[in-house]
Amino acid sequence: MRNASTFVIFIAGAVLAPSLAHAGPAEEATAAVTGILDKFNGGDLKAFAAAHRDGAVIIDEFAPYQWGGPGSLKQWGADYTKDAAARGIKAGRIDYGKAIQANSDGTMAYVVLPTTYRFEQKGRKMAGKGSMTFVMARDGTGWKIASWTYAGATPTPGN
Repeated sequence: MRNASTFVIFIAGAVLAPSLAHAGPAEEATAAVTGILDKFNGGDLKAFAAAHRDGAVIIDEFAPYQWGGPGSLKQWGADYTKDAAARGIKAGRIDYGKAIQANSDGTMAYVVLPTTYRFEQKGRKMAGKGSMTFVMARDGTGWKIASWTYAGATPTPGN
């Protein structure tokens, strides 16, 4: 009997261990996305910028709404800063939940996160629920953002 239970434990370990020991590419890409958002929320804009491929395509809720081509992230940052100043916005951060979709072929990945965009506008705390969709590309150093889009409800006063 002891040999039979040892055999069952051995087989269960052999079947389950590979899935627990190594995350797949979709999980790796999702971890990269959440790490990048954590850097952004922590104010590490250099790390946030370094996480993008040059020419990343960005879709966001303020004019001109779409950025792409060489220097796209830098231009998005300048436009974000201009829009935030004009609307009295500061202390922006993106809170996120567990991925609602994550797929990968090993080279590219598609990751969708539920989000809440929080900020202060003219001294008032604001929040808007939405989602962010990322296309990630694997390069020699890990995963980079090839494109992202933010879509959400109009922010309202709240936490």
